[in-house]
Amino acid sequence: MGRHRLRAVVVSLATLCASAAHGQIAETRHNLSATGSGTPQVSAGSEVCLPCHTPHRAAGVRALWNRDLTPVTYQLYTSSTTEATIEQPTGASRLCLSCHDGTTALSSQRVLSASPLSAGPLTGRASQGTDLSDDHPISFVYDTALALKRGELELPAAIAPSLPLDNAAQMQCTTCHDPHSHRYRMFLRRDDRGAALCSACHTLKSWTGSTHAISPATWQGIGNNPWPDSPYTTVADNGCGSCHRPHAAPRPPRLLSNAQERAVCLTCHAGTVANDNLEQEILKASAHPVTSSNWVHDPRENPTAMARHVTCTDCHNPHRTLPTTASAPIISGPLQGVSGVNLSGVSVKEANYEYEVCLKCHGLRDQTTAGIVRQDNTRDVRVEINPGNLSYHPIAAIGRNPNVGGFEPGYTSTSVIGCIDCHNNDAWTLSGTRPRGPHGSRYAPILEREYQAYDPTAESLQSYSLCYKCHNRNSLVSDAAHTFPHRTHVVESESPCAACHDAHGSRQNGSLINFMLFDPTGKAVVSRSQEQNRLEYVSLGAGRGQCFLQCHGVNHEPKDYP
Repeated sequence: MGRHRLRAVVVSLATLCASAAHGQIAETRHNLSATGSGTPQVSAGSEVCLPCHTPHRAAGVRALWNRDLTPVTYQLYTSSTTEATIEQPTGASRLCLSCHDGTTALSSQRVLSASPLSAGPLTGRASQGTDLSDDHPISFVYDTALALKRGELELPAAIAPSLPLDNAAQMQCTTCHDPHSHRYRMFLRRDDRGAALCSACHTLKSWTGSTHAISPATWQGIGNNPWPDSPYTTVADNGCGSCHRPHAAPRPPRLLSNAQERAVCLTCHAGTVANDNLEQEILKASAHPVTSSNWVHDPRENPTAMARHVTCTDCHNPHRTLPTTASAPIISGPLQGVSGVNLSGVSVKEANYEYEVCLKCHGLRDQTTAGIVRQDNTRDVRVEINPGNLSYHPIAAIGRNPNVGGFEPGYTSTSVIGCIDCHNNDAWTLSGTRPRGPHGSRYAPILEREYQAYDPTAESLQSYSLCYKCHNRNSLVSDAAHTFPHRTHVVESESPCAACHDAHGSRQNGSLINFMLFDPTGKAVVSRSQEQNRLEYVSLGAGRGQCFLQCHGVNHEPKDYP
């Protein structure tokens, strides 16, 4: 067959392809002929198919490919949660990359069009480059074994035929993209509104109905647009795209939308999309130090062995969070699906109780920050709140003393409280708009209200407002008959509540008694008695006891109460 006749056949074939694909490829950016909108163009004619396919002299691969596959080694996606074996691009993905890796000129074809134009390699967003580590992984076998091993993946047999696997059951570019159809944006095979495309394979537990899946919140025009390349305007419609990028992700592992860990969340949670402005909370004098680490947290970390850190996702699972409340100690909606540590010190994949989330950091070892030094000087909260102790604040269980009274309305001896009832935003109110939770406070250690632990401290409603949230002030300082003389100690002697009481609990005594040896400034407060060299509280029955100690220069040897 002569050269001119061959060219005529090619042109006729291209015309036939274009006719059959009317409303499809001919109207997309993949039409690189003069009749199309694609740029750059490789033909001044009307050959729609020829830029990619040729009926003769095709490359020895598939699809009558009209381009040579030059040797390229790609940098592949990797993360600690990947179970798939990701290979160098194969199958349809390798064909796509013959243009989209940006290494070869578009006009570099095996068979040229009748009116060829010179066109260089792809640039800009259309070029994926040879670094595929920031793109959704491709060219891996997606089979039942992988789905079961990884978890939260749809079984291959249940994936819609419209999302085809390729080349021996491999996930490829063409699983998500149809290069011949622009029915959906970016040549997607399915509308990606509301995570519809991602959830065809990723079956995240409790995602449906979660806060991020249904939120109608929109960008308020403050700060940076969280979805600059998306046509969607709500959190719900952006779905996975609210936090993830399938291509050119700023943080490659897990394809996250920002190179700074906290910014993935704060892009929306700084009063820009969500009403809560958490950015101003974490900058307070006392705050969880989420600004001190970047990408230290790992979804599969073991709390008993991990490096000390705190990030948003240590406490919140963005795929499962709910805007619901719960009665202490049951875990609330915003903490759903987060790992924890139970009262036995054992890691649990999903915390059932609020305190288990806190114990991941505060329940496996003593705290390292400066603080009060006590007679029993453990600062392991898990040890302090254990219901096996002689006394404890009722965080993990109802308190031991059924006769304790003097509570504010709403609290009784059978009440159970959560960590968040004390450790909370100082600006939070029940009817206000400031976010609840231990993100930050002006009162250390992230306390909702003031609690002075320095010796001496002048008693006032403000200085011990955290205690007076539950314990009636008048009842405490009135020194009623047959009660401990709090007024003598707290008002007249200006001894802080913390001089005698350890707020989390006491392994040695009832009534949370665990004497303060040194206050947070290092000042000596309580010491041993002069003659018997004793530092001890002796219970004499309900509401009665003796102290052996020295405090404020007064020797107790013993002092009986009440």
